[in-house]
Amino acid sequence: MATENVVVVQFTEPSKAYQALTALKECDASGRIGLESAAVVERTSEGELRIAESTDSFGVGTASGSLIGMLVGVLGGPLGVLLGWGAGATMGAAFDLDRAETSDEALVVLGRAIPPGSTAVIASVEESAVEVIDGEMSKLDGEVTRRSVGEVMGELEVAEDAAEAAAREARRTIREKHKAELSAGFEERVGKLKEKLHVS
Repeated sequence: MATENVVVVQFTEPSKAYQALTALKECDASGRIGLESAAVVERTSEGELRIAESTDSFGVGTASGSLIGMLVGVLGGPLGVLLGWGAGATMGAAFDLDRAETSDEALVVLGRAIPPGSTAVIASVEESAVEVIDGEMSKLDGEVTRRSVGEVMGELEVAEDAAEAAAREARRTIREKHKAELSAGFEERVGKLKEKLHVS
């Protein structure tokens, strides 16, 4: 029975990631795996994650609508910085890095598989046997990390909810600060008017 997985394959040589993408397409064409979507991604030394090439026939830009596109967006965005994959970590991001190194959470594990300065392939696949991808990637010296699509989707939903909650809290704080500033400004203006009009 086939299982749906997200697979990240890290390479020390960027050119091998492109070869790996071709190999995944060939495995899909021969029916050995079902390839939903895949992309070659690069993480800069600053932690930014970008899609260099994807399997999407409409071009790299449309990959953003897929599970892989969402995953790249999360792993390369503010959450990625919090988890220690960007410049924020070296500047003292408020995150327990020991926990990040030992965590088994899907997003943490997949993000850790693409360290700064590396190139990787991220793919959403149906696999009847993990040996197919593992075997093909080992030929290219690729290091395979996989998690189930269900686990990844669940964590993406939680991450989205957390991001929305944080945004709501930020807006509430800004409104309260603005209201306090307006109130303080009003009191100050009243005080100045009283002075000018000599009203006690």
